[in-house]
Amino acid sequence: MRGTLFVSACFVLSGAIGFVCKAEPPTALIFVGDFEKNGLKWLGNEKPEPALRKTELVTTPVRHGNHALKLALDRMEHKDVTGYRTDFWIKGMSNRFDMHEDYWYGFSTYWPDSWQPDTQPELFVQWVGWRAYGPSLAIYIYGEDYCIKKRWAAGNASFKKLWGGNVAPDAGRWVDWVFHVRWSASNDGLVEAWKNGNKIVSDEGRNCGPGEHADYFKFGIYKWPWKQSPEKTPSTVTQRILYIDEIRIGDKTAGLNLFSPPCPEK
Repeated sequence: MRGTLFVSACFVLSGAIGFVCKAEPPTALIFVGDFEKNGLKWLGNEKPEPALRKTELVTTPVRHGNHALKLALDRMEHKDVTGYRTDFWIKGMSNRFDMHEDYWYGFSTYWPDSWQPDTQPELFVQWVGWRAYGPSLAIYIYGEDYCIKKRWAAGNASFKKLWGGNVAPDAGRWVDWVFHVRWSASNDGLVEAWKNGNKIVSDEGRNCGPGEHADYFKFGIYKWPWKQSPEKTPSTVTQRILYIDEIRIGDKTAGLNLFSPPCPEK
């Protein structure tokens, strides 16, 4: 859906803890998912009812407003409702994104204090299409570390790690992510990323395989090794909990300020 919004930009006061907020000029956003007015109606999944049974709207923790989305995945309790993933796409947007065009994506994530590393990998945000190699861009977790990785074809030689960082310091607090992507199977591709306002990725070159449409955004917990039995893919954890809030997608006219979540509410 399209909307025209006024948004707030926040600046830390020099020598003090506080915010000065101002209204930015209106700009067109492709999508806003803040879990406030539209509930969960916009969440898409191949099996929506089982997936929704593993999610709930919560009032704490929230990044902004009154609600955020809690996603749960339990390897044993959820084995009858797909015990290896709790993730969603946005309805009506699988064919929305064009190749060689710029798009902006913003979202905030929260791992609870109880988060622990696992021997099996996972991802929690991905851009995926109809290509055979999986997501063209994703934030993975391997053990204790994040890994932002792009892929443009099948095979171990057709990917590039763009950034890595430790997960544990983020447990128990909100993390704001912003991505600026120009989807391309050739050299004009671009991936930029910010974490809590700090730029962590600046990469040029191909970032997806050829196709009529660019990849679309998905979010949630996906632990593909859990497709197999615990005996074949043993883990040190059996459950994951993730909170997400303030999902936004914009076109090429957007910028970083628009995708920084609003000022904290008093």
